[in-house]
Amino acid sequence: MKTLSHKIIIYDDVCPLCKAYTSGFVNLGWLLPQNRVGFSEAPSDLLASIDLDRARHEIPLYDTETRQTLYGKEALFFILGEEFPVFKPLFRFQLFRYFVTAIYQIITYNRRIIAGSKAPASGFDCAPDFNLFYRWLYIGLAGMGSLAIALSHLPAPPTSVIYSFYGLLFFCFAKGLTIKGLRSKIDYFGHLATVLLVLHLIASIFDFSDLALTILAPMAAYWLAWRLR
Repeated sequence: MKTLSHKIIIYDDVCPLCKAYTSGFVNLGWLLPQNRVGFSEAPSDLLASIDLDRARHEIPLYDTETRQTLYGKEALFFILGEEFPVFKPLFRFQLFRYFVTAIYQIITYNRRIIAGSKAPASGFDCAPDFNLFYRWLYIGLAGMGSLAIALSHLPAPPTSVIYSFYGLLFFCFAKGLTIKGLRSKIDYFGHLATVLLVLHLIASIFDFSDLALTILAPMAAYWLAWRLR
């Protein structure tokens, strides 16, 4: 196990996803605890050493010795490659890199939508830019994921499942139209796509799918519409 003592990772500290995997690097001993720094608490000299606009979209890994910074997938590939050298050829394989880039972009542009997190109370806010393409791509993928889970796990004939699913989508879509502002509407659909996907996952595991479709999902739609109104 190799500890990268001269590497500092700077993460979005209001994003539970970012907190989880950077904390994992520390718990595994790959990074020192003091070298995991949240953006809202990062000192100004450290922020001045990196490209802040790029860092909002690609997590930075700063080297205190060379003063160079790796961003996004390159930062993750470096950390994983140092711990598992056998994967380094895979990280150089172009097709794999394209795939990881696509997944990374979808997550990074939607991380605050997926996690439902807000801007920090103080310090630098590393919220990503709003990207319409990646937002709708995420909504579409999450929606297809929900339908796939429903078709695979719900104890009902496929036709009934499809009618129930699209009926639910119609209700939630109509509720979203009551929200003022185009950006707020799109944010609503992003949050809703995440909620529906999570509900279908939980329903498939614990077998309370009817409850998820008929009660929890409409409740979630009302709550999101109230929160974003």
